[in-house]
Amino acid sequence: MAEAPCIQLDRVSKRFGGVTALDQVSFEIRAGEVHAVVGENGAGKSTLMKLLAGVHEPDDGEIQLAGSRVRLKNPRAARRLGISIVFQELNLFPHRTVPANVFD
Repeated sequence: MAEAPCIQLDRVSKRFGGVTALDQVSFEIRAGEVHAVVGENGAGKSTLMKLLAGVHEPDDGEIQLAGSRVRLKNPRAARRLGISIVFQELNLFPHRTVPANVFD
């Protein structure tokens, strides 16, 4: 029997004004799995990861950790639950160390 997902995004949707960035997307991660999120520009990859990281909240659907629904209101809330994302954008602070840019 397959192990239950550690993280589950269930039918999440996100809109920005009149633009639908995600439309009922579901995604599961189980312990020990590695995933690559790939697609064309504008496919919603960054938006999906930002929902998981607490940067944005979904307009519809839910996020579950270990089977319990959570509300990730901001990145700090996500980090408290053990979720951290390293984004590809290079909006880093040059005066900080590499670990401080990644983990703080």
